[in-house]
Amino acid sequence: MTRTVLVGVDGSLSSTTALRWALGVAAAYDAEVEVLHAWQWVVPVFDMVVSDNPGPLAALAQRSVDSQLQAAAAAVGDGPSSERVHARAVEGDAASALVARAASAELLALGRHGQLALVRRLLGPTLGSVAGHCLNHSPAPVAIVPDGTVAGPPLHVVVGMDGSAASVRALQWAAEHARAVDAPLVAVLTWQLTTLPAPSSARPGFMPPLADWQSEAEALLRTAVGDALPPERAGQVRQLVLHEPAAVGLLGAVGERDVLVLGDRGRGGFSRLLLGSVSRQCAEHAGCPVVIVPRRERSASPSTQLDALQASAAAEPGR
Repeated sequence: MTRTVLVGVDGSLSSTTALRWALGVAAAYDAEVEVLHAWQWVVPVFDMVVSDNPGPLAALAQRSVDSQLQAAAAAVGDGPSSERVHARAVEGDAASALVARAASAELLALGRHGQLALVRRLLGPTLGSVAGHCLNHSPAPVAIVPDGTVAGPPLHVVVGMDGSAASVRALQWAAEHARAVDAPLVAVLTWQLTTLPAPSSARPGFMPPLADWQSEAEALLRTAVGDALPPERAGQVRQLVLHEPAAVGLLGAVGERDVLVLGDRGRGGFSRLLLGSVSRQCAEHAGCPVVIVPRRERSASPSTQLDALQASAAAEPGR
């Protein structure tokens, strides 16, 4: 079965950076690349005289995505062959089209935002609306790639663990990714007194020393890694246990040349939230690409699939 890395582009610097990074990942995966640019034709307002034929806009959108792909491929150099990279411009909502196409993708790569520089300065590194929607709804893992990311193999693949089923999925995905990109795998568990089971030394009226809590956290991580991976692979995983708040510890454990992998939800928080707060904080603030691995049962909604089908039908034939 052909593997596909899907990339959403919009002509911004942020999406160009994501595209370059994704081309390198696709080469490591021996995967094809689908570069998708969604555009919308808006009905004119204020009695403006605008052509009612969207054809020229569709052609312009296709030329734009072709140009962005050519520039990114030239910058990467050793990415997939041109026959394995496909650029498509489709009419429709970008978030809906990307989520629907992600159902058959190995990975969806996006820039962190499409904000103007002034907006970023005023609001900080907030996620764009398309990236936020895809993190909540994509059936495929989503990579949020910050500006300034250098294409190429990462120094480390770092995965956040907390003993939850979501973190186990993230660990298993991270192990495969680390193997594909030939990088060391590091499992990180951050803990506080409120997030760990009490150590065996705990007694009524007695608070165990921090060393006992640290040992409990180390045992929890060791067990989670051993249960999730084959013995030979588990033995190669570097394990790091930090007595820090989750987001603070994870962000401090990665450098700009790493990749951080997280589950979509951890053990804490509210079940009604689609994306856990730690995952979102890391996606917004990490200096390296952050991959959020969703639940396996997540799928695009029927309305999202319909939107994407309509978008595909609106595209010019032969793309």
